[in-house]
Amino acid sequence: MAEMKTSDKTSIFAANLKESGANKYAFPGFLASWAVFFAILTLVPTSETLTAEGRAAMAVMAWATTVWLTAALPLGISGLGIPLLLMLTGAMPAIPDAFRGFTQNVTFLILGCFIFAAIMQTTGLDRRIALGIVSKVKPKVGSVMRGLIGAHLVTAVLVPATNARGAVFLPIVTGLNKLFSKDDADGARARKALTMVGVGFASLASGIILMHSHMSNVIVAQTINQALDETVISWGTWAWMNWPMLGILVIMYFWVNWALKTHNIEVPGGIGEVKRQRDAMGKMTFTEYVVLIGFTVAILLWATEQIHGISMAAVTLAVLLIIFIPGLTNLTWKKVQGNTIWGTWLLLCGSLSLVNAFGQTGVNNWLASYLVGIAPAWGWVGVTLFVCIVVQILRLGIVSNVAAVTLMAPIVVALAPMLDLNTVAFTMVVLNVDSYAFILPISVTACLIAYGTEEFTFMEFVKVGAPLTLMVILYMVIVMVPWYAFCGFPIWVPMN
Repeated sequence: MAEMKTSDKTSIFAANLKESGANKYAFPGFLASWAVFFAILTLVPTSETLTAEGRAAMAVMAWATTVWLTAALPLGISGLGIPLLLMLTGAMPAIPDAFRGFTQNVTFLILGCFIFAAIMQTTGLDRRIALGIVSKVKPKVGSVMRGLIGAHLVTAVLVPATNARGAVFLPIVTGLNKLFSKDDADGARARKALTMVGVGFASLASGIILMHSHMSNVIVAQTINQALDETVISWGTWAWMNWPMLGILVIMYFWVNWALKTHNIEVPGGIGEVKRQRDAMGKMTFTEYVVLIGFTVAILLWATEQIHGISMAAVTLAVLLIIFIPGLTNLTWKKVQGNTIWGTWLLLCGSLSLVNAFGQTGVNNWLASYLVGIAPAWGWVGVTLFVCIVVQILRLGIVSNVAAVTLMAPIVVALAPMLDLNTVAFTMVVLNVDSYAFILPISVTACLIAYGTEEFTFMEFVKVGAPLTLMVILYMVIVMVPWYAFCGFPIWVPMN
């Protein structure tokens, strides 16, 4: 009887894991996260450079990293768990300090943007814009790819989450792929190219230009501002410093077409499928016009914050308030909140709290000092290339960009002055590469979504994605470093 009860309990446990969608590593990962957490708390000795508070912050980071690697907890729950553990371990014992990532101007900007994205998803405006752009291109794979990239750029302004953009384009790309036969060599290559670019590569690459378009951007900007104790990187500054990254989209386009030999493949039946999907949506509604105008006004006010002095968070929340004036639109909060990615926002806030804890306790400097010892004395070019490659190798197993940048940001920003390099330029160069982590299809969620379509194999992705990541690293050193110098942040001149 006891055996039956034990067996029943085991069966219920297994059934719950299956129904919740947890992978086979979730529960072992959960146990491992606590084992690592307590091991660091009890076994790592403190010193003059590593305080008890710093050790506690490092234990929380190890816990979070293990959770992220194994998907042991939902991302939002891990975001809430970080400040809780910071308090309980004494790393940041006061609630305002432990939850600092939840109360910053930029986190409410992102929350407002997530609600905007949910509104656009609810109304279908994001999909309408994407289909409208793609439907204008010529019926060739190369032209369709350009249309997808252009649509991603526009959607990145409207939908500030990489995974959400991948979800928007998944049905569009799936519809396009149906026009090609898998049994035909040209058709199979076309499906691979459109899926890799349309769902994976472009989802990430399009988000680097504007700070609100990719959560990793927010963490990088906030880490730099905290390290320098002033707002050096604003929304407008980020856009100005990173617009030359558009060149990587051009490289991506030519590389994928060359690698898969798809440029001149004709689309069977023209671009009719996309136009059919576009026409099925009907005409724009009054609500969609209100949302589009509201978001346009918000972007203009973000870009001119230094002129009018109203914070980005206040602008975003004020525009949302206007959109929800009774009778102005037919939006219902129930639908909007269901489409809002609260978990990603909680992860972002928890990540920013952890980055703050690393800086406040000095553990970032402690870890960076060890990296300085292995960095080669090759000048700023060699050191930058070396660190970029090492960071890409270290983050291979972390699917979430936010998680990877959270882990690396405080260390990289502390590493810059130790290497006698400019904090702003060095941090941006190294961490912005993470938005192009295409070495493996499991390295970022958007590429994992693309991989899940089974249009290409693991190794096919590696053959296209890994060289692209290397090209991005070289582009950062050859193009972006001189541009950052022009913007006033020469990487070879350290900041006081």
